Amino acid sequence: MNLCIDVGNTQVKLGVYNSKDDLLWFSKHPELTIAILEAVLLKFEIKQAILSSVRVEHALVLDFLERHLKTVLQLSSKTKVPLQSQYQTPETLGNDRLAAVAGANALYPNNGVLVIDAGTCITYDFVTVDATYMGGSILPGINMRFQALHKLTAKLPLIEQEDLDRFIGTSTKTSIQTGVLFGVLHELRGFKLQYEQEFGNIKVIVTGGDASYFESQLKNEIFAQPKLVLIGLNKILNYNIQ
Repeated sequence: MNLCIDVGNTQVKLGVYNSKDDLLWFSKHPELTIAILEAVLLKFEIKQAILSSVRVEHALVLDFLERHLKTVLQLSSKTKVPLQSQYQTPETLGNDRLAAVAGANALYPNNGVLVIDAGTCITYDFVTVDATYMGGSILPGINMRFQALHKLTAKLPLIEQEDLDRFIGTSTKTSIQTGVLFGVLHELRGFKLQYEQEFGNIKVIVTGGDASYFESQLKNEIFAQPKLVLIGLNKILNYNIQ
């Protein structure tokens, strides 16, 4: 069995996959600890693991895994992946972005796929029908936009995300909310249109902490997959041990 670990900016996701790529177990935590790993290894017959992190190094975690498992990979720019890449600075590419496009290609191998990770930042990444990663874009996330409007102006208040039923704001509060929330939706549609003009019919997958907002507003235009990075990590791990 494979243990896949995705350490993001705000939470850690873990998934256990069998040889048929079925997700047997999933869990998420604010931090990654040895105690969590000990519990997983007691529950499942894990043979190999892969760790992706956008935070600091995890020397103690990797040492623990290497002492207990046959194969342990830490995803980096040097890891073999089942994709060709056009990214010119692979050493600066976030591991979560790389794993997400690998996951998208695993789910839709016969389509071009635009991957949107709506978390602390909103990233757009594109993988072609022939499994070539083209690169993408990085934008401020929803909460970051609310924070910026408050911190970088003299009078605008800090506003939180709320459900809206109209795109025109009738107060400063609702003007900020409509600007941020409908703004990200228009961005998504604009990027989608531009990729379709370049690459034809594509799939759009949204993942990350704010994926549910995009899904609720764009139900017929996108596919939400909250475990996309784990799916990609599992594919990358299998690619390296076959």
